[in-house]
Amino acid sequence: MSTLVAPFRPQAVEPPLQAPEANYLNVAFGLKSWLLTTDHKRIALLYLISVTLMFFVGGAAAVLIRLNLLTPTGGLVSADTYNKLFSAHGIIMVFFFLVPVVPTVLGNFFLPLMIGARDLAFPRLNLLSWYVYVAGAVVILWVIFSGGVDTGWTFYTPFSSKASHTSVIPAMLAIVIGGFSSIFTGLNFVVTTHRLRAPGLTWFRLPLFVWSLYATSIILLLATPVLAMTLVQVAIARVWGIGIFDPALGGEPLLFQHLFWFYSHPAVYIMILPGMGIVSEIIPCFSRKNIFGYTFVAFASIGIAVLGFLVWAHHRFVAGQSVYSAMIFSLLSYLVAVPSAIKVFNWTATLYKG
Repeated sequence: MSTLVAPFRPQAVEPPLQAPEANYLNVAFGLKSWLLTTDHKRIALLYLISVTLMFFVGGAAAVLIRLNLLTPTGGLVSADTYNKLFSAHGIIMVFFFLVPVVPTVLGNFFLPLMIGARDLAFPRLNLLSWYVYVAGAVVILWVIFSGGVDTGWTFYTPFSSKASHTSVIPAMLAIVIGGFSSIFTGLNFVVTTHRLRAPGLTWFRLPLFVWSLYATSIILLLATPVLAMTLVQVAIARVWGIGIFDPALGGEPLLFQHLFWFYSHPAVYIMILPGMGIVSEIIPCFSRKNIFGYTFVAFASIGIAVLGFLVWAHHRFVAGQSVYSAMIFSLLSYLVAVPSAIKVFNWTATLYKG
């Protein structure tokens, strides 16, 4: 009598579970590991959270402004509150969102990766820059919610130095603190680009986003101290009555405008240059072509950074400057548009038949 034997069916053996590869998200857990990190990617995410929160605060002020303008009389808030709202919106959006957002988030995250470095040149300084940014943000939020400031984001004298009775000095202090964060970031990027490039990665092999960050960092390093010194002078004039900007005391009221716009016009390029760098990376990628005229696009970033320092007085055409000064700054303003036009032409040429 035969015995039936069931056919052999091999059982699938599951491979042993392996621990996930360590990366910047799972290398450590807990709040302390984030607040004390020197990893450039983690710091970029910390900046992303911070600038996004400031964006929503500034955006809320903008919403209230627009709601107030629904009616001709502006019945939602008083005139003083309206002035404080557009001041808060301008200060937050310029100094705590638009200026830092791309360099601190995308720059921190991608710059070391793009040049083959393990991290930025000064990782601890990078973390310190975030803490300094947060300190400035906390001060300006305290100013806004404890009474506000009504000078606008430009702090024009003599209103800011004498007439305003709001929290002018704390608001300027917040901007100065935030300015140190920008200086630290710019210094870190410049040193990293010079010293930590991978072997063989010469200047004209750098990604164009790196060129744009480098140009932006030059502006941050050279222009931000001018703004800080200008606001300190306003505080001195306000506290001690020194006539830096008061003509009755031998001061020059238009000097503030010169100093302020010497920073604030290059700040426009702090905002746009990183965006141009992003476009210079995206277009060749999706065109499946190398960028047309790489060298011209790279030098255009440097040209914008340099020429941006020479056109501040076109913000002062109605401030009483001479016709000859207006003509010179008009021509320089035309000239600063040339590097931007070069970029747009080369982007278009890259798209052609791409």
